[in-house]
Amino acid sequence: MVYNKKQRIVGTIVLMALVGVLFPVIFDGGDTFQAELESRIPPEPQFSLLPEPNPTRPVIIADTDAGAEEGQSEISENDGQIISQSEEGEADLDLSPMLSGWSIRLGSFAEKQNATNLVERLHGSEYKAYTREFNNSAGELVSVFVGPWIDKSIAEDYLSELEDKFRLAGDIVRYEVGSF
Repeated sequence: MVYNKKQRIVGTIVLMALVGVLFPVIFDGGDTFQAELESRIPPEPQFSLLPEPNPTRPVIIADTDAGAEEGQSEISENDGQIISQSEEGEADLDLSPMLSGWSIRLGSFAEKQNATNLVERLHGSEYKAYTREFNNSAGELVSVFVGPWIDKSIAEDYLSELEDKFRLAGDIVRYEVGSF
């Protein structure tokens, strides 16, 4: 039994010596056992900031030289509208740039009552409708219009809606100032 005890002690000492010698060799902290890591994160993008835009007020220029013939034209600092000043010093506001757009003509009637009835039906359906009288070879007629809209595509959408709802063939026309 003493012999077995001796063998166990010697075996333990040999194992300790072996671990003491091999431990630093295996776990030396060298780069040979570390895996190379690659980053999948892309590099930071390089971009330059654009300068801050400097907004300016648009200048509205008249289609005709009416201001040059009558006197001077001035641009109001308040709202950018054209104001022509006559020789007497009175300022007249030019509304034509603001009142351009598109309307839908739904029909022309010889009897004014028929046009009035259609306008009432349109107002009842909450459409902006108005009439305009004019003369042609057939005599005096009253046309019924719906609108105006600034964008022609909006007028086209309303045209198909009105044709379906009221069973009238209409067409899109330029809105004329003073037609109310």
